[in-house]
Amino acid sequence: MKLRFYDYRYAAAVLEHPTFKQAKDEVLQVLQNAPVPLLNSQELDSKKGGVKRRDRSPVRGDPRRRYLFLPVDQKALNSYLDSEFARLGWILQPPIVDPSRGVGPTTGLKGDYKKGRLQVEVQFGNMARWYTDVFKFQLSYSLDEVDAAILVVPVQGFANLIDENVASFERVERELPWAKMSLTLPIWVIGVEPESYTAIRACYEQAANAFAAARDGAGQPISTLPFNARLAEPPSQEGTS
Repeated sequence: MKLRFYDYRYAAAVLEHPTFKQAKDEVLQVLQNAPVPLLNSQELDSKKGGVKRRDRSPVRGDPRRRYLFLPVDQKALNSYLDSEFARLGWILQPPIVDPSRGVGPTTGLKGDYKKGRLQVEVQFGNMARWYTDVFKFQLSYSLDEVDAAILVVPVQGFANLIDENVASFERVERELPWAKMSLTLPIWVIGVEPESYTAIRACYEQAANAFAAARDGAGQPISTLPFNARLAEPPSQEGTS
């Protein structure tokens, strides 16, 4: 994976401290070595591991239903991260409020990964969920459980190939500074994307061709959104049908 960074409240400098340096380097190692697992481009049923798809409104002059495709296997990517962080001795799904301390609100909130005084959240889901992630950071910080945090999200193009309205680095980078009065801990935001989109493009186009052929055979022709169009689509266009 290629990585991009946004430094909130001098997090990059904080994470260079000996207290955090090894853990920070482990995060970078895991992310840089992460694969981009893909779904089965020839399987039409997404419940059986096939590429997911979403439909869109027809364009003017073409009454056919339009489809875009989502070839990235998010579950497999999350499984890789879990196994690698566990191998390196991180705590998986730590409770944000430890009941044994008797301090803090009663909540079932859990983080993704924690090591020492550093908490990591990885968000490949809906855009609204990153707000929960930073709330968890602040709650952990307020309870004196952590001193810094890392938020991992995909860059916009990669997010477009995971699902619709997925949290993106560009949006977090744009919105996080406005929370300066409420989010008081250092947060290092890391945006991830593949080194190359070649394999993802091939999977996308194979899935599109397979689905189009199946629809043609059933007498229900469709049109498909080209890969480059989906890759470059801004978030404002997402969520339409």
